[in-house]
Amino acid sequence: MPSHAQLLDPTEATARLAAEFIRVGKLFAALKQHAPSPLPGVDSTHFAVLTNLADGSKRVSDLAGCIHVEVSTVSRQVSHLTALGVIAKEADPHDGRVAVLSLTDTGRAVVDRMTATRGAWLGRVLAGWTPQELARFADDVTRFADDLEATRARTDGPADVEPRPH
Repeated sequence: MPSHAQLLDPTEATARLAAEFIRVGKLFAALKQHAPSPLPGVDSTHFAVLTNLADGSKRVSDLAGCIHVEVSTVSRQVSHLTALGVIAKEADPHDGRVAVLSLTDTGRAVVDRMTATRGAWLGRVLAGWTPQELARFADDVTRFADDLEATRARTDGPADVEPRPH
């Protein structure tokens, strides 16, 4: 494996990134199994739903769009989290046939605990990094996420699409 300081041609670099993304994905999947639950019945699979509701109330369809999953998947999670008292459902004031979801006080506490736990874990993982390395990594991950999201919006799936210039 080339050192971090060596420059790779674009084909080598993308191949290396693809391999590392697979490795990171497997590590995240393995670590999720051991993540502590902030409340019995709530686990890491609920984090995307909960953090998106922390930003404000949403309809199920809007929430599904935010987290890039099918409405049926979100509906199952919402039913489970509503039964636990983490999410509240109310009729949409503009369309009473549709429910609007929001976090309860318990839900906000769960999000706070999950966020703190993940932050502490990430702090331990990156403890040996300098502030400059952390800032650069954060900038690079943000840029990558922005480009990935823009590509998805243009193609609605993986494709041979040129990234937007920076």
